[in-house]
Amino acid sequence: MINMKIVGITNCPAGIAHTYMVAEAIQQKCESLGYEVHVETQGASGVEDRLTDAQIKEADYVVLALGKGLSDEDRIRFDGKKVVELPVSEALKHIDTLFDDIDSKAVVLYASKVKLGNEQAAVKEGIMSYLMAGVSAALPFVIGGGLLVALGSMMVQFGMPNTALAQGTHPSLAWVLTSIGNLGFTFMIPIMGAYIANAIGDKPAFAPAFLVTYLANDVDLLGTKSGAGFLGAVVIGLSVGYFVKYFRRVKLGKALQPLLGSMLIPFITLLVFGLLTYYLIGPAMSWLMSGLLDFLNTIPTSMKIGTGFIIGAMLAFDMGGPVNKTAWFFAFSLLSSHIYNWYGIVGVVTLLPPMAAAISTWIRPDLFTKQERGSSISAFIVGATVATEPAIPYALAAPIPMIAANTLAGGIAGALSIMFNVERIAPGIGIFDPLIGLEKPWYFFYLAVGIGLVLNVTFIIIFKGAWLKREARKAAQ
Repeated sequence: MINMKIVGITNCPAGIAHTYMVAEAIQQKCESLGYEVHVETQGASGVEDRLTDAQIKEADYVVLALGKGLSDEDRIRFDGKKVVELPVSEALKHIDTLFDDIDSKAVVLYASKVKLGNEQAAVKEGIMSYLMAGVSAALPFVIGGGLLVALGSMMVQFGMPNTALAQGTHPSLAWVLTSIGNLGFTFMIPIMGAYIANAIGDKPAFAPAFLVTYLANDVDLLGTKSGAGFLGAVVIGLSVGYFVKYFRRVKLGKALQPLLGSMLIPFITLLVFGLLTYYLIGPAMSWLMSGLLDFLNTIPTSMKIGTGFIIGAMLAFDMGGPVNKTAWFFAFSLLSSHIYNWYGIVGVVTLLPPMAAAISTWIRPDLFTKQERGSSISAFIVGATVATEPAIPYALAAPIPMIAANTLAGGIAGALSIMFNVERIAPGIGIFDPLIGLEKPWYFFYLAVGIGLVLNVTFIIIFKGAWLKREARKAAQ
């Protein structure tokens, strides 16, 4: 069916890597089959390449590669269409067979009857998808704020004044930029809590969760040693989200039902969780957060290095999968508490798998397929600046040696990052982060990356060479 027309939507919890990689894979596969294809991405930058009504109407099939679900509005857009849905995390693995006998895989979507997206994704992805929805929303606050803080710091280093606002004194530009940037770190946690709740309970959960999470981090109002931090955002976001989710099922009759989502749910939720947070959740989470921060600041260096190895190994293990996201979430969430060395591990380790895979194809091309060699430049550039996910196709082709090499090198690089006290104050552009003030000290950052790359490439060549020989012997028997 050469003239087949395909449309699709891709999204993922973080909205950074899988969203765009899967969209590109679908486009390339359809083009290779001679199909007309249009793919809408719903990433961290918002909706891009939005499908038109005409494109949807003319499409033979709709492909939905989802990580954070499908909105009610999108369900309505595809009402009556033949739809193939799969988790975005599985799409790359099945892209070669996705369009084989597609009619048997497709289900006609009736917007009011067929459960797609949000409901199924919640079952498949679970709590981690809700947490990553919060992280995805918090990212622009940290990135924008971090860049402004870095710019203000660089201005001071170049000799410009850092004068604070005071009576009769005008603040300096460096101070103003730093203060504005710090707002990003102030609001990242309330935004995280609000979007976690929103992912579960939809729009009525957003405002109560935002306000209550902000309350939990106001140490002056609560009278606590520290704010509730990311622990508070997680607990409040999940609690408010589920509370609102079930509250929305209440039936009040035709006269009052329109007021449920716009007035009653926000008011009652804010009342209940505002009081709970002030008297119970806020102090409890603040106490736990203070204990965690004290522990991270006082544990022996040897234990820190060991923990750095574990975090680094987790980050490199499944390259954007649940293990990676767990370690990433822990490190990222500490930024609001001004603890930057654990996120420094992220800045080092996430560069390694794709860059190492690309370099390995250049050193030992005989260990890789023509397609892998052809993708090496793209994997190197994207991996060095954007995301770890370009390493996934190399790992899928030879899982045991590639994952073992990445995990071991990532663990060692993570330990080195902690040992060198590499700090990263916000997400940025990977290998260039030190140049824009997001990662320091720059010399230890590049040293850790350099050592990690050498080890990762060495492990890949050794492990994959041995693995291919073993596979050849098995095939010859």
